[in-house]
Amino acid sequence: MAVELGSKIVKDTQSYNDYAIGISLPIQITNTAFQQTFTTIEQVKSNIKNLLLTKRGERIMQPTFGSGLQEVLFEPNVNDFESKIEDTINESLEQWLPYVTAEEIDIDASDSLRDSNRINVSVKFRIGNNTDLNEVTFITQG
Repeated sequence: MAVELGSKIVKDTQSYNDYAIGISLPIQITNTAFQQTFTTIEQVKSNIKNLLLTKRGERIMQPTFGSGLQEVLFEPNVNDFESKIEDTINESLEQWLPYVTAEEIDIDASDSLRDSNRINVSVKFRIGNNTDLNEVTFITQG
């Protein structure tokens, strides 16, 4: 799997296994630094979590970065609640991570979770033209 970054091609191959791509989420400190990711898939999962769990206005110098999921959690519990969550996720991914295509979004919004302003989210996605389906799961709360 290769991802084009500007004019360079980055490949997940054995020769690049020792090169870190980014920082994984949740942030954890290891012996020498933050825990890092070494494959494109790991980093994309961290990027998705970072985007969807960030509130709009929270990121310095990029006030529109984020998903707005937390705001949706405080809206009234109506029948189209889950579709609002899906729309929010899809819009955020299209704007900030256009190389990611969400194929399936599963939302666990049981009454007990919604009463505490929490939901469990699972996003099955593809990267670019790759046919492999990957999944990232997280809990968001308001």
